[in-house]
Formats: sequence, C-alpha cells, structure tokens
Amino acid sequence: MATKLLRRTAITLGLALALASGFAWWKSERNDRAAEAAFPPVGEFLTVGETRVHYWRAGAGPTIVLLHGAGGNLRDFTLSLGPQLAKTHTVIAFDRPGHGFTDTLHDRGESPAEQAALFHAALGQLGIEDAIIGGFSYGGSVAMAWALNHPETAAGVLMMNGVSNPWVTPPSRLYDLAAGTLTGPVFATALSAFAPQALVDDTLSGLFAPNPPPAGYLAHIGPGLSLRRETLRANGRQVVTLLPHVERQSARYPTLTLPIELVHGADDVSVPSSIHADVLASQVPQARLTRVPGVGHSVHHHAQDAVLAAVARLTQP
Repeated sequence: MATKLLRRTAITLGLALALASGFAWWKSERNDRAAEAAFPPVGEFLTVGETRVHYWRAGAGPTIVLLHGAGGNLRDFTLSLGPQLAKTHTVIAFDRPGHGFTDTLHDRGESPAEQAALFHAALGQLGIEDAIIGGFSYGGSVAMAWALNHPETAAGVLMMNGVSNPWVTPPSRLYDLAAGTLTGPVFATALSAFAPQALVDDTLSGLFAPNPPPAGYLAHIGPGLSLRRETLRANGRQVVTLLPHVERQSARYPTLTLPIELVHGADDVSVPSSIHADVLASQVPQARLTRVPGVGHSVHHHAQDAVLAAVARLTQP
C-alpha cells in the first residue's frame, strides 16, 4: 500500500514538474519572439564565415566603431550618442555575439580577442581600413583586444567606463547560473518567462546610479531582447570567462603606441575607475584620462560632451 502511494506521488510530482517546465519553456519562447517583434533589427547584416553580424551605420567622415556592454545591444548607442557622432563621423555600432541580432560563435563564452577578430573582419567587408574603436563597459575589453591584435586598423581607442584590468570582487552569481551547463537552461528559461517589470526597473536604476535612466531609454533599448533565453546564456558565459582573458591582455598594454582616450564616471561602482581607467592610464603613458564627477556607469549618456571631446582629440591629425 505504502509503495503504491509513493509511486503515485512520484508520478504526480513528475507530471507536475514536466507541465511546469513545459509551460515555462512555452512562455519563454513566446516572450522571446514578442521582444524580437517589438524591437526588430535597426541596421543591416553581413556574414563573417558562418556568423551573421548585425550592425548599424550612420553619418560620414572618419569612422568610429561602437561596442556595447554586457547584456546590452547596439540600440544603447542609437538613442543619442550614435546620432550625435554621426554629425561628424561614420558611426558603426555592432551587436556583440549572442546579443541583439548577432549570432554566437560557440557555447564556451566568446573571448574579447575572438569578438575583436569578428568585427575586424566585418569592418574589412565594409571596405573600411581604419577606425577609432570605442567600447563601453565589457565592450572596452573588446576594444583593447582589437588594439592589441589588429593595430593596423585601429586609429585610436575610446574607452567609456571600459573594462580593461583584472578585478578581485567576482561578478554576480546570477551570471554563473546563466552560464552553467546544468543550471543555465533552467535559470535562463525561468528568467525569460517570468522576469517581473520591477526587476527590469531595479536593474536599470542600479546600472545608471547615481543618475536616472535617460528619458525614453527603456522604450528604446528593448529590455526583452536582453531577457531572451539564449542571450542570457551567451552573456553569462562571456562574463564568467572574461577575467583570465583580461589578465593576459592587460600584460600587453604597455606595448601599445596608438592614442587612447579614457572617459570614466567617477561614481561608477560596476566598473570602478580605480581598478580600470586609472590603472590603464598608468600602463599606457599616452592614454588621456577624463574622470567625470557625479556620473556613474553611463558616460555615453550622462557625459556626452566629454565623450565627444575625446573623439575630437582622437580624430585630430
């Protein structure tokens, strides 16, 4: 009798778990497709090898490439900074692998060097021989990898709250959950399916603190694109595997001879200037550091005058 009861209970629990998992997968899939429909590609596509790359291009003049941060997409630049730069420059913003509408390269977490090689090849397809390479946050590590590995096409580097040097405090455990072979599918599906609006709002508030999110930012960036199941997993893998890549490439920074502009929010707690921009400025003598008081992890939104001035200095002959 007891054995039959246990068997029935186990079967019931198994069915309930299967139904719950199926419902979460269905809701995640529906949310992902709805996000892509509401925030479709705003640029064009090209193919590098077997990888489809989404990019946005505007303006005319010297070229500047813009590389977004973790969990973001190129829309982060098309709200304001990209159009501002396009008044005097050719601006090309890329979706990094697994973000926006660019394919992943593999499922091991693309290194900054791999991402730089992808975009270097994409730039060549566009017929552009050199460019200022601009990176925000995580994108800064890709910009530095580009300068190290493809210096012939880098006219200069613009770091905006950029990741450049090793850190001690590990990133949130949520990245590990998203990246995990076993935990990733479950965590990413659940978050994609059931993430509340309050979580999105709190994440944005923390990202821009002590400043408010820019007007219209949430409606423009498409938070649902970042909450897609595969984007969450790709982002998690890139973040949790980043540190050893940064450790290795940072040892090579003193060999750089190209101009570098560092624009960093003095109140940034996500990517502190003391760990990244300040150290990079000491590693590369020609680097120029502009630390912006009262601004956090968002100089490309809240200190655009400083960013535009840095670009102007990089463009000067």
